[in-house]
Amino acid sequence: MQPALPASGQDSSATEATAPARWGPVLALAGLHGAVSVAWVAYNLYVVELLIRAGFDAWLATVLLTVEGALGALIEPLTGALSDRVRSGIFQRFFLVMGGVLLAALLFLALPLAAVGARPGPATLVPALVIAWALAMAVFRSPALSLLARHARPGALPLAAAVLTTAGALVGAAAPSARAWLLSLGPGPTFGAASAALVLTALVVRAQERRAPSDSPKAASPPLERWQVRAAWLLLVVGTTSALAFRFLGDALPKAGAGPGASAPAITTAFFLGMALAALPAGRIALGRLGGGPVTITGLAGLTLGAVAFSHLEQAAAVLATAALLGAALAAVQNGLVAWSLCAVRPQRSGLGMGLLFGGGGLALSVFNLTLAVRKPAPGTSLLAAAGLYALTLVALGGLWRTVRGRQVA
Repeated sequence: MQPALPASGQDSSATEATAPARWGPVLALAGLHGAVSVAWVAYNLYVVELLIRAGFDAWLATVLLTVEGALGALIEPLTGALSDRVRSGIFQRFFLVMGGVLLAALLFLALPLAAVGARPGPATLVPALVIAWALAMAVFRSPALSLLARHARPGALPLAAAVLTTAGALVGAAAPSARAWLLSLGPGPTFGAASAALVLTALVVRAQERRAPSDSPKAASPPLERWQVRAAWLLLVVGTTSALAFRFLGDALPKAGAGPGASAPAITTAFFLGMALAALPAGRIALGRLGGGPVTITGLAGLTLGAVAFSHLEQAAAVLATAALLGAALAAVQNGLVAWSLCAVRPQRSGLGMGLLFGGGGLALSVFNLTLAVRKPAPGTSLLAAAGLYALTLVALGGLWRTVRGRQVA
């Protein structure tokens, strides 16, 4: 297999688009992405309970999520950029990745143990442990997932990214039905299993990386040109607006459509199943298009229109079908955004690009929780906010495309 090669700002050639990716490492990265998603599901399920057990008020969870998002917005780009500087040595990069994974796993195991301790004592440390765990997760995610650019050419990145999208969507689809079972296990076994999944999938990624052909040595990357700096800022804007739109959409869909025949868990499951089923076909259609091209744009348009129309649906079948279609549209968008993040700034700076995308997600988490703390919007209002933010994402993505068009992303 050939290593990923630079592409022009325009659509890649057919030969480059259809060049095979190294699917072993791509699947390993998808496994790690799925494990990260499982850990966040467990965290969101238990964080309030753990804080209450430790003697804190439930509202502290909102404060901690806001702080986590703001810190993640700083940490993700920094660690992504740091991984780019040591990308010629896989063991150096994996010192950062494995260090973050092991630290996150240990902190996750410590959380339920500290929560049942005494105050003052271990229980007093629970808020600090929560923040530290979120930061440890932010340390390794961008450096690890940016390895996707090492195993697929730019024109094939939408399809490679679709494997990650599918893994995350399957976790989201399973979460509603698994909620009662996870609660029956308790926080200790749940956090232990999630920590083990993180470590094991990271080890699989490392094993796959060691088996992959080594990249040829590269000279130090020159400073970013002005247009690349502009592309980086636009990528941060795209990451923020798209993630904030997803927050509003995910919060409002189950509430706006819930009714006889379409419960809130069923709507959430339909949404993520639609995302999981559409991710690979959407990635296949987008082959040869930098950042997914028209497929990503169509997905954003579909999300904008679907979010506006969803609150007007009354029949259960229409609600579930539209939720699935919205999930399919989101799959196309996620594929494209991951592909953009890996090559829009510069292929050699894929860690920075992935960090900017995820950093925008952290900033969105902070803004979303601040919004809910001030005033929780009605479901219809949240859907309109999601539609407006997806439209804004479309505008920012258009600016990003114009910035890199006609330039060599190298």
